[in-house]
Amino acid sequence: MSSTEPSPQTSPAAPAADAPKLSWYRRMYLRVEAAASTPHALATMMVVSVVDGSVFPIPPFAVLVPMVLAQPKKWVRYCLLGTLASLVGGLIGYGLGAFVGEGITQLLHIDLNVRVDRFGVSGTVGELLGRNFWVLALLCSILPTPFKIVAIGSGLVSVPLERFLLASVIGRSVRFFLVGSVVRFFGPTARKWLRV
Repeated sequence: MSSTEPSPQTSPAAPAADAPKLSWYRRMYLRVEAAASTPHALATMMVVSVVDGSVFPIPPFAVLVPMVLAQPKKWVRYCLLGTLASLVGGLIGYGLGAFVGEGITQLLHIDLNVRVDRFGVSGTVGELLGRNFWVLALLCSILPTPFKIVAIGSGLVSVPLERFLLASVIGRSVRFFLVGSVVRFFGPTARKWLRV
């Protein structure tokens, strides 16, 4: 074989025809994750944090984790800015729930005025959710659930704004700083433990 002929090993591989097609969500997640290696990574994480808290569930941790891996000394700054952006998104989501909540409940045929009188619990569904939803907001702000659900739901059932903010500040701070610190101190190994 002549030296100018490409060998079979050096020819580029054709894409496999039977490769699984990625969902639109996974493609977007990978695109967001890839933004972590660009000069606009911090801005991307903050925009994604706002969007995650208000209208669309793309986790900001897809950007935070690679950023902390690339610059571990800046992990506190990244977590603080991500938390603040997430809180802004949460306020937008809360506002959406509060101002368009009635339209959503009518569209989805949800009746929050249904009365519950069982097992020592008494009140309408809306009252019961409003009374206890801030605890759910706190838990769901920490757990890997889309924050927009918490934010919009809090506005929808009229959780007092100060309770929603308290739950969000505590929950989002814990979540961002927990993820950031685990990545900072355990490095790439942390990705096996974190589902982000």
